[in-house]
Amino acid sequence: MNQLDLQSFWELLPLKGLGPIHFLMEKSDIQPYDKILGKIIAEENENLEQRRRDFQDTAKQFSEFFSEEDLKIALDALEETIGNDRDDVSTTFMDSGISMEFKTDRLVEFFADDRAKLLHFKGMPIFSSEPFRLISEISKELNEIPLMKDEEVVFPNHHFFLFSFLTEQATGQYREGPKKNRSVSWRDSPRTHAVDLADYQPLKFF
Repeated sequence: MNQLDLQSFWELLPLKGLGPIHFLMEKSDIQPYDKILGKIIAEENENLEQRRRDFQDTAKQFSEFFSEEDLKIALDALEETIGNDRDDVSTTFMDSGISMEFKTDRLVEFFADDRAKLLHFKGMPIFSSEPFRLISEISKELNEIPLMKDEEVVFPNHHFFLFSFLTEQATGQYREGPKKNRSVSWRDSPRTHAVDLADYQPLKFF
């Protein structure tokens, strides 16, 4: 793949995906891009029914300590913790620093850390650009004022999240966050079990 194609491939597209890889694509349709995305280093699966069976098997081994009521309470808590939104969810981790989350084998979220050197937004490198300028340009392009709390910057209308690019100070001012901890994620829909954004405030330098 030539340089121009790589530039196009590694473009972060809020609400759409990554270059030619769009949200809601099936996992099998993304496999042709594996050579660019890198080697799979880990995979995780969340399946409520499997977790229920695993818990029941464990409970049987210690049945003398569990009543039927205890088991029911624990299973209800397990189901509430995972919920339908997290059932049948899988995550694939690549050595390029990209991770992809799938719901029933359809792509719903990207995550990237600073190993994804080529990742960019409108030509601006995500992990090597000056954070204030990067966030300002993203805000202008998306026509959205971001929210912030602690070390997370959020563009809620675009389900786009940046972590550790900026750090909020007790004085209400901001400074550049530590580079080694930076990551971004972007989705096709709101985060499941998300924190309440009511505690977040608009970035004051906008």
